[in-house]
Amino acid sequence: MISFFSERTAEYALVPKLQKQLEIAYGAAYPIYYWKTREGNSVSSRIHGGNSVKVLAMFARRPKSYGEGSLVFGKINARLAEFANAARSLGIPTIAGFPAVDSIGGLYTNPTIFWLPIEMSDGDDCHFQVDLSVTDPVPINSDGSVIQTLTFDEIIRIVERQSLIHSWDIAMKHISMLRAERFQPDWHWFSWFSGYKPVYFLIPTPC
Repeated sequence: MISFFSERTAEYALVPKLQKQLEIAYGAAYPIYYWKTREGNSVSSRIHGGNSVKVLAMFARRPKSYGEGSLVFGKINARLAEFANAARSLGIPTIAGFPAVDSIGGLYTNPTIFWLPIEMSDGDDCHFQVDLSVTDPVPINSDGSVIQTLTFDEIIRIVERQSLIHSWDIAMKHISMLRAERFQPDWHWFSWFSGYKPVYFLIPTPC
């Protein structure tokens, strides 16, 4: 099975939908693609330094297909679970978004989207499939069980319970740490992370 579009392409469909729900709940939510020399630089700090934010990380997952039939396939990499665990320790919850579509056009014609928690991993990737031919498709694990998904209300509760209020500078520092080559001396190398970049949603919050 082969991917037929990239995570970045998936982001263009996923981000507006999640942003809208966060805006309904909080009044505002700003998705960013973090660069240390842009969002994380000193000028950005001077402009935004008086702000406090909650942070949510979202990884786009791309569907894969054999190019025939009604099944599409997805994967939550074990390394994303490692990232989520590190981010959680910094007060940044992490979720994934999976558009269950069989074409790029499907991203923009009322797609079925599954929002997935990224849980602790035993070191194995989580593989799943979705049958688009059924009326109410669900993601099925390789063992035949239904994978847990999240409603928007549940995502908001995750933000409420797990996302700490950060000053702008601390939020950028923590995001930079998660992108760094090594998070802590006893952690795995994070050089692999160049291929796995989340969208961060910054939610303005009173101090």
